[in-house]
Amino acid sequence: MKDFSKQNIEKINKLLGAKKKIVIIGHNNPDGDSVGGSLGLYNVLIKTGNDVSVIMPSKPNDFLQWLPNQEDIVVFKEQEKLASRLLEDAEIIFCVDFNSSHRVDIAQKNLEEAKAIKFLIDHHPEPETDAEFIFSDTIVSSASELVYEFIKETDLNKFLNKDAATCIFTGIMTDTLNFSVNSSRQETFAIVGELLTYKIDKDFIYDKVYNNYSINRLKLVGYLLYKKMQVVEKHGIALIIFTEEEMARFNFAEGDHEGIVNMPLSVAEIKASIIAVEKDDFVKLSLRSKGEVDVNKLARKYFNGGGHKNAAGGKVFTKISDIEDYIKKSLDEYNF
Repeated sequence: MKDFSKQNIEKINKLLGAKKKIVIIGHNNPDGDSVGGSLGLYNVLIKTGNDVSVIMPSKPNDFLQWLPNQEDIVVFKEQEKLASRLLEDAEIIFCVDFNSSHRVDIAQKNLEEAKAIKFLIDHHPEPETDAEFIFSDTIVSSASELVYEFIKETDLNKFLNKDAATCIFTGIMTDTLNFSVNSSRQETFAIVGELLTYKIDKDFIYDKVYNNYSINRLKLVGYLLYKKMQVVEKHGIALIIFTEEEMARFNFAEGDHEGIVNMPLSVAEIKASIIAVEKDDFVKLSLRSKGEVDVNKLARKYFNGGGHKNAAGGKVFTKISDIEDYIKKSLDEYNF
């Protein structure tokens, strides 16, 4: 669902050609794709003379703090008045890497009530949106890849630069888990090749994303895999439950559990992995799978979430002490 017809592109070029107030917004708990795609678009739009802002509902993880112009991000939870005013005054809003307004969490009401012309750039299935311009395609690697396509098809192409390319590459790399999933299309690697022509430092980007954790995080990984991981053998599911007390013990920083959910998938007989993290009034779930196991459907049916076939998330409004029974009951009903 992406219209790159001449007529549609002419409309978009006309909209973006005049000086307007533009907001780019990503989803809550923004990952590398949401931040990378949003900042990639931002680094291009700020060259056009438009008044551009980036809003994230919550603070991006520490391993993304080096991205070009990340310091310009307005975090809704920390700057609610400013973020609310920006959304209210916006004439154009780009929604990047989410398919439903509930994904922006506490910014949902502000986003839904905004009078701006809305663009959706996303790769999740079944978009639920009132956006006037929708660029949605589930077969692409990431929202960042779609952002690149959008830029290349419009007059924004002439403003594409190293900073934008760095952000977009980061989004693609992180959402494909360093090109291990969702990256079988020739077009994805062609785009990566084009991004390299902007003299981005691929090795530097990899190092900043994957080799930039604390010693506490390394100890946390060992603890969760050795002490906390259990295997629900009849379903071939690995399950890790992580409490607030354990977070404190390992001086947990937001993002420290990033990627841990993927580790059990290296075991041959494990076909899906779930990590449950205790929050103030709910339990946050991350789900990953391999092959034809569809965790998106599982997350949508039982965990108030969704995502992709092999990568999804959700939340359950229950106590951490009850989450194990709830997950196992859900797995039995889902009948893997």
